[in-house]
Amino acid sequence: MKFHQKLLTGFLLLLSGVMMGMLVMIYAAQVMDPQRSEVRVSEVYRSLGLEAGSKDVPASNASLPQLRDVASSVTQSVVYIETEVAASARALPDDENHNFDDPNWEQFFPRRRASTIGSGVIVSEDGYIITNNHVIAGTDDATIRVTLNDKRIFTARVVGRDPSTDLAVLKIESDGLPHVLVGDSDLVEVGDWVVAVGNPFRLRSTVTVGIVSALGRNVDIIADQMRIESFIQTDAAINRGNSGGALVNQFGELVGINTAIATENGAYQGYGFAIPSNMAFKISQDLIEFGSVKRGYLGVNIVSVGQDRAAQLGLPAIEGVEIVNILRNSAAESIGLRNNDVILSVDGVKVNEANHLQERVALRRPGEEVNLEIWRSGTTTTYTVLLNGLEN
Repeated sequence: MKFHQKLLTGFLLLLSGVMMGMLVMIYAAQVMDPQRSEVRVSEVYRSLGLEAGSKDVPASNASLPQLRDVASSVTQSVVYIETEVAASARALPDDENHNFDDPNWEQFFPRRRASTIGSGVIVSEDGYIITNNHVIAGTDDATIRVTLNDKRIFTARVVGRDPSTDLAVLKIESDGLPHVLVGDSDLVEVGDWVVAVGNPFRLRSTVTVGIVSALGRNVDIIADQMRIESFIQTDAAINRGNSGGALVNQFGELVGINTAIATENGAYQGYGFAIPSNMAFKISQDLIEFGSVKRGYLGVNIVSVGQDRAAQLGLPAIEGVEIVNILRNSAAESIGLRNNDVILSVDGVKVNEANHLQERVALRRPGEEVNLEIWRSGTTTTYTVLLNGLEN
């Protein structure tokens, strides 16, 4: 190849390289220009929330209860109760040769003590407290300590106990105490929101939330011959230490005293039971005023009516409570009630289980009147009965 041809070829190659470089630079400038490039990032969404203390509720949450104020108020009136009881593990005979009240015995066989914990609800500004009887069972006044939400500690005295409803009233000496507003448990319905406040596992002032799962439950947990069980069932978490604590509605009104759980492992499984506030209020008023419970009695033995029995009696519906025995000189006998009569309602409130009837009558004192709707042989009649006391 001649010299000038080689020179021309080299020049063309150089020119091509320069042009290619310029094209690459122009393309890169367009692609990499920071003013024109598209940048993609992950967007983090943050809740706007409500301003602290705001009462406004977003429309999307209008159906949900706002329980902040309820929790703040009710925790002030729920107390922590700690007691000491004598452990009964000492296997020594109880006879004239073993006088355990003799202080000399304490030198050789010191009494072992065990502590129990529970909750209580202040119901008056001067220091009356409702709790469960089993929380303070086996104790004396000197061993009951009550700790308020503000950490003040008091020694409480027992005003009275009612084993048949598992209720008790304590008293501490103080004034101006925060106290709960007692609501009407007859207005509670299945599905209502409720809040449980207590001291489970020594975790003081614990607040849990749930709904009312059922009403009028009888779960055979009160060990008393005259027991009355008609519990409010809830799925609000209740555990050991919650006993005696408050069950309140979404307005902060006391509707029950937390008492027990149904469980297979000793811990919460979704089934808690509370004594209705109307029963707790009546019992506490009796204990405060009289030192004992004044309970009216009809003087009957009763059973719930099932499908087969309703058919045998000729009832148009499966309802009511059947009288199977009437005690002599009882209130029921005095107005002419008979065996196989079916009680349909008490003061207008339907009673379809035996424990429902017991509850309605137990809310009355001796000497008070109740109206009974009685079904007998196809006819419904209303009777007014004056209740007797247990001594009658």
